[in-house]
Formats: sequence, C-alpha cells, structure tokens
Amino acid sequence: MGTPSLVLLVEDHVDSRELLEEFLTLEGFTVETAGNGQSAWERLRRPPCPDAVLLDLMMPVMSGWELMRHVREDARLRELPVVVVSGAGSSQPLPEGVLATVPKPVDLGELRATLARVVAAG
Repeated sequence: MGTPSLVLLVEDHVDSRELLEEFLTLEGFTVETAGNGQSAWERLRRPPCPDAVLLDLMMPVMSGWELMRHVREDARLRELPVVVVSGAGSSQPLPEGVLATVPKPVDLGELRATLARVVAAG
C-alpha cells in the first residue's frame, strides 16, 4: 500500500477545521492545516507539495482568492489540485484553476468522493 495522500486543509473556523481534519484522517489522508491563506502560502512554498488543497475562500489575512492567485503564478504549484469548500454563494465566480467545489455545510460523503476523484486525477 502506498503513502497516504497529503491534503492541505485551509479553513479559518477552528471547529470546521478540526472536524474536517478528523474526518480526512479517518479516511486515510495525511492532513496539514492552515488557518488562513497566508499560512497556507507559507506552507506551500516548502516541500513536500500536498496532493490536494481543500480551500475556504472567505478568510482573514489572505483570502482563498488571493491564495489561488499566488498558486497559479508559481510554476511549481500551478497544477496543484484545489477543491473549494465554501459557504460563498454560487453567484461568486470561482478562482482560476479550482477543480471542484463542495458547498458548506459540508456533506462528508460528497467531500470524500470529490477528494478521491481529484487526488486520483492528479
């Protein structure tokens, strides 16, 4: 059996972050977390690169939109699979390069299926 996929979970709400981290860990993923886009950007700039990012869009310090702009401008990270997990309405355009979305409140079955598909494709 191979090494578990590494997921970077970027979520500013502590309760949501802890719940999703526990769920993903039970699903067999290795999980690292960041409480805002700035912390996530600092983590993404050092190896190893995660296999996928679960990204909230509405965060303090640096939003998900700002983080995605940095990611897409970095040649090493440009193809990084990103799944947006957000309560932002569907009227909001998604950042360039987002592969999938899972609305809040999160349906854990949908999250499991979406993440499995994104990691397998990457």
